[in-house]
This record gives sequence, structure tokens and C-alpha cells, in this order.
Amino acid sequence: MTASTSTALRLAAFALDCPDPRALAAFYGRLLGWEIDEAESEPDWVELADPAGGAPLAFQRDPHFRPPTWPGRERPQMAHLDVRVQTLEEGHERALAAGATPLPQPEDQLDASWRVYADPAGHPFCMCACA
Repeated sequence: MTASTSTALRLAAFALDCPDPRALAAFYGRLLGWEIDEAESEPDWVELADPAGGAPLAFQRDPHFRPPTWPGRERPQMAHLDVRVQTLEEGHERALAAGATPLPQPEDQLDASWRVYADPAGHPFCMCACA
């Protein structure tokens, strides 16, 4: 191993672009039960702290953000979040209570152990039942 690769790297954050970082952070805070880390947040960048100590989920202001057209491909999603829950019913209830919108389940995945939702900014994410 060379000196440049001997240091372990750590993920600093996973960031989502959006028009209103604080509002989207509040949504994911309700969904995940995480709190905004005010010390790491600014008007154009808001972080949710992972209570388990993992990388934060961050929200970055992009006034020109246009959500993916999932399941269409006009504006494909570039990444998405999977949230693990005990059951699909629990996931559905939590997603709706937080303010998510159900999205169409792909026809070939109607029996899958996950369901697709959109957050208030339009990012698709999945609620995935434990296997």
C-alpha cells in the first residue's frame, strides 16, 4: 500500500440538491427520527446527524433543481435512498406521515419487498422491508 492509499477514507456526507434545504431536512428528520445538526448547517447547506454516528444526510440549495421524472426517463434519478423498515405497512405509514408521496411501483416489482415514494422536493426513495 502506498502512502496515498494507506489512510482510510470516510464518507463525509450524502447530499441531496433541492430548492429549500431546511424544509427537506425537516422532512427527512421526521422520516428517520434524526435531528438537524445546527453547528454544521448554513442557509444553503443543512445536515441531519445520524444518531448511530454514520455520515450525515445533507441538503444543498439548488434554486434550479428539477426533480427526476421517475419512473419516466426524461430526467432520470442519479441516486436514491433506501430506508429499512420492519414491514411495508410500517414504511408506508411512516412515509405518508412525514409528507411523502407514493410513486408507481414498477409492474415487474409488484411483489417486491420495497415501495417507492417521493420526498417533497421530488427525489424518489424506497421504504424496504427487512428480509
